Amino acid sequence: MIQVEIASPQGLLYAGQVESVNVPTVEGEVGILEDHMYLMTLLKPGLVYFNGDDKNGIVVTYGVLDVTPKKVLILTEEGYELGKLPPPSKLKEEFEKAVRKKATAQTLDEYKEWEKIAEKARILLELVEKYNRPPV
Repeated sequence: MIQVEIASPQGLLYAGQVESVNVPTVEGEVGILEDHMYLMTLLKPGLVYFNGDDKNGIVVTYGVLDVTPKKVLILTEEGYELGKLPPPSKLKEEFEKAVRKKATAQTLDEYKEWEKIAEKARILLELVEKYNRPPV
């Protein structure tokens, strides 16, 4: 078992012992088991899920992943329980605004910031659409 803690500026989002945890990073999804090598990398928006069950988990945005052989610490700018994401209309609006702002950005830094906001909104919208569909 490995201890997992997920925290955001709003507080602790998750703490518990799991067999495995999958985390979205800038290098791709990382699967972590007990006795994993030390690792520190950047998060990208996506779903953190436990024990291979991608139907439950915590949605994270940007932040840092810190792994030791006995503990996984995830520090994220924002986090949501999978069923408590913002409404699709709000995410679509945020995405469309970011795309417009990105097109008129005056500096590279401004462009990159709007690109980051657009990516976050797009991924969260994909997660809402994937996991909040009624069963067929």
